[in-house]
Amino acid sequence: MARPPLRRPAPRLAALALAVGLGACGGGAPPPRAPSERLAVLAPAAAETLAALGQAERVVAVGDYVTWPPELAARPRLGAYDAPSTERLLELEVDLLVTTAGVAGREERRRLAALGVETLELDTATYPAALGSIVALGERVGAAERAAALVAEIERRVAAVATATAALPRRRVLIVVGREPLFVAGPGSHLDRLLEAAGGVNVAADLDSPWAQASLEAMLERAPEVVVDTSDNRPGALRALAAGEWGRWPFLPAVAAGRVAHVDPWRLTLPGPRLGEMAELLARLVHPEALGAPSPTELDAPGGR
Repeated sequence: MARPPLRRPAPRLAALALAVGLGACGGGAPPPRAPSERLAVLAPAAAETLAALGQAERVVAVGDYVTWPPELAARPRLGAYDAPSTERLLELEVDLLVTTAGVAGREERRRLAALGVETLELDTATYPAALGSIVALGERVGAAERAAALVAEIERRVAAVATATAALPRRRVLIVVGREPLFVAGPGSHLDRLLEAAGGVNVAADLDSPWAQASLEAMLERAPEVVVDTSDNRPGALRALAAGEWGRWPFLPAVAAGRVAHVDPWRLTLPGPRLGEMAELLARLVHPEALGAPSPTELDAPGGR
C-alpha cells in the first residue's frame, strides 16, 4: 500500500504566534512590553519551555503540577492551575502568570489582572498551537531568538524522523492518555502529528477533538498494531514494552506482536521543548524492528520519579 502523504507542514515562525490563544490580548497584536521580571507558571509544558529558554531564574512560583525540571519543582507552590493562590502571587510580587488557555479559572484570572498580575494563556491543544506557544512565550519574556531557534530545532528533528520512517510500514496506533473513562490522542493533537512523522496511523484520527473520550470497544475493533499507554502516572506504575492490562485482549495485533508500551506521561504528553524527542521515541515504539526499541529507562520519567 502506498504511503499516504504527510500533512501540510506546520506554519513558519511568523505565523506560529497566531496559533496561540492569549487571553489578555484580544484580537489584535499586543503592544510592545518590557519582559516580566517575576514569573509564576502553572502549566508544566510552559515551565519546561521557560527553563529551555534560560528563564528559570525569573520563575518565583509554580503550580502544583509542575514537577520538572528540578530547579523549578523546588519553587514555592501556588495551587491548582484553575485556582492559584492570589495571596501567594501578591506576596511574591508576581507580574506575569503563565498558564494554559481554557475556561476553567478565567474569572480568577480577570480578578488577578485587576490586581496588577498579567496572565499569559497558552494554547497547546494542537501541534501548531504548541509550537506557537513557545514563540509567544519567548517573545513575552524577551527570549524571542532563543524561542525561534528552539522551534526550528524541533521541526528539524521531526522532519528527520519522517525521513527515517518514510519507507517503513504505516502501522495503526492507539495512544492512550487516560483510562476509566478512556481518553485518547485525537486529530490535531501534538501526538497525532508526531505519530504521523513516526510512521504511524492514528486509529482515533476521526474523533471530534485533539484529546477525546473514546469507546474502548470501538478502539479494540480498530485492531491497533501498536498501543502506547501513557495513562498511569502513579509511582511504581508499569514502564516497559509489555502487554500489561492490554493482555486481556490477546486478539489485538499489538498484543500478539509485542508492540504494547507503557510510558510515563512526562515522556509524551507535555507539548513543550521536547517535541522532537517525542517524535523520535514514537518512531522507535512504532518501528522497533527497524529503529531499535527503547529501554524501560527511556519510558520512565527522569530519575524514575
